[in-house]
Amino acid sequence: MNNNMTHLEAVKAILHFSENRSEAFSVLLAASQSEVVYFVSNQDVLAVLDKVLSKQLDIDDLEMWAQLLDMREDIDTQKVEGVLYALSNPEQMGEITMEKIQQLSNLLEAKS
Repeated sequence: MNNNMTHLEAVKAILHFSENRSEAFSVLLAASQSEVVYFVSNQDVLAVLDKVLSKQLDIDDLEMWAQLLDMREDIDTQKVEGVLYALSNPEQMGEITMEKIQQLSNLLEAKS
């Protein structure tokens, strides 16, 4: 385990699906959530949606990712809260499909 990973580096690793995500989870488990260390942008979400659309990630990973971001107090998701809500609540918003992911991607690109 990389003991030199900072809280911010751990958040970024999880946010961007980096290779060292497993190390990042360990850091996040120990990290305080008392202050925001990262503000999620449309571009951050677009990058992950692109990974799903190009089949580098599956829809289940996307849903868990959105749920994690939504529940962390140290990650500010205000700019993208509607998209994260849609991705993390398929029982209320309907099944997440590739078509819906493409629509969300198009909406975020229009806002960027």
